[in-house]
Amino acid sequence: MPLDHFPEDPRYAPHSNETFVNQYWLDTSNYRNGGPVIIHALGEDSPSYDLTWLQKGLLHELAVATGGVAILWGQRYYSGHYFPFNPYTDQNLRFHSTEQALADLAYFAGHVTIPGLESKNLTAPGTPWIVSGGSYAGVISAFTRIQYPNVFWGGLASSGVSTGVIDGWQMYDVVRRYGPPDCVEAQQKLINIADNIFLSGNDTLIAQLKIAFNAQTLTANFDFANVLSIPPGAWQGQTWVPGSNYPFTGPGTFCANVTNQSLLFSSTANLTATARSLIAAGGWSNETSTLLYPFLNWIGTIQSSYFSSCLRYSSSLDDCWATSTTASPFEWLTCTEYGQFATSYTPGSPGHPSAFPVASQLLTVDHNLDHCKQTYNLTSGPNLDYFNQYGGFNLSFPRLILSAGQVDMYRPFGPLAEEIAYGVPNPRLASNGTADAPEIVIENGVHEWDLYGLFPNETSEGVPPPAVNAAHAAEIEAVKGWLAEWAEEHGGKKDL
Repeated sequence: MPLDHFPEDPRYAPHSNETFVNQYWLDTSNYRNGGPVIIHALGEDSPSYDLTWLQKGLLHELAVATGGVAILWGQRYYSGHYFPFNPYTDQNLRFHSTEQALADLAYFAGHVTIPGLESKNLTAPGTPWIVSGGSYAGVISAFTRIQYPNVFWGGLASSGVSTGVIDGWQMYDVVRRYGPPDCVEAQQKLINIADNIFLSGNDTLIAQLKIAFNAQTLTANFDFANVLSIPPGAWQGQTWVPGSNYPFTGPGTFCANVTNQSLLFSSTANLTATARSLIAAGGWSNETSTLLYPFLNWIGTIQSSYFSSCLRYSSSLDDCWATSTTASPFEWLTCTEYGQFATSYTPGSPGHPSAFPVASQLLTVDHNLDHCKQTYNLTSGPNLDYFNQYGGFNLSFPRLILSAGQVDMYRPFGPLAEEIAYGVPNPRLASNGTADAPEIVIENGVHEWDLYGLFPNETSEGVPPPAVNAAHAAEIEAVKGWLAEWAEEHGGKKDL
């Protein structure tokens, strides 16, 4: 695979003639003569995690329904592609861009020989290729379908984050709006207590807060505030797949702990006076009696979930939780192309809700931009045009399926976002797209819910959820329609 598909573009100077071996995994067991190639982009995912999709899930179901070859495609810089990309310096990362990845996919589709089917020319455009993906790989699939429409006959983007934005405060706000009301209210108040102490600038109070959490070795206030903001992010770990779900509520969860009016951690029993003092200092003295045990349980949960394991092998929490300046491919793209920084907001500030946030107000755009500049020697923020040139919230294209989970934290950055700006509904949600290009919002769904699947002996009543089954049916029907259209245009006929 060519390392540099754009030898005239100064963005990639100095240019290179190097190549790399593009890794992929495939299943040809369902192939029938005349069938399509369905290629699923892994994006930043590990192939060890996604290999199951060759056996169950939407990719497998599409291959079965259409007699197609199923391919898991590894993207440059990810999926075990280490050479020539290591170490991850800003110079080596210069070839890590969305447009290079799109060009990789097009090159792959036009040149690959399918093992076991060498006698058949299954390259594009002589064979219908369907590209799919989820999350960042979801926009890879959508953008590829748009950029190379003569190579890829159709595309599917699940939870695709198509819109580049700098301030991604809406991500945590999904949890505020859809999370369990009692848990959300508790987190809003607890994080506000911490924020008021941080923002007071009172070093003595801040030190007392850190000592209460046994976090005095976590030097930067931002890093401490970032840890305190992790629990709401567990929302994104919810799936419908048995054995893979990370529940947001129920025994032992963060929500269960901070809504409990009894002491759950013996380690915090001696902190009652300290907790009362910090609650008052944080501006909530009028609710001290109702916040006392949630506050103490908050301390216990953070200590046991995030600090204890670190302190077993290190004398400093900075070793585990200080903001890393180690470069990574995923972060490089957020810093150079699409932003979507997970931030918070000041209640009532322009363009934001008046309600308290569930994440700390110390999570700011400026902190993220400064981190990008320091880590990657950048002089400016992300160039959002690299993403938004494909449509942003308005992204659509013939034979392109768009899907999203109703309560996905990444939904605000996709074409099926509820709002295109705070308080401005997304007008396209009034329709479900077209039969050729369905737009599917999965009821109560979170991230990439339509990509998962089960073996027949793993299903049970309500599993998969009816909304997921309905999404799969609509997606399969659309793809079969595309292939019928292909057959008609190309004079072929295939039994689907």
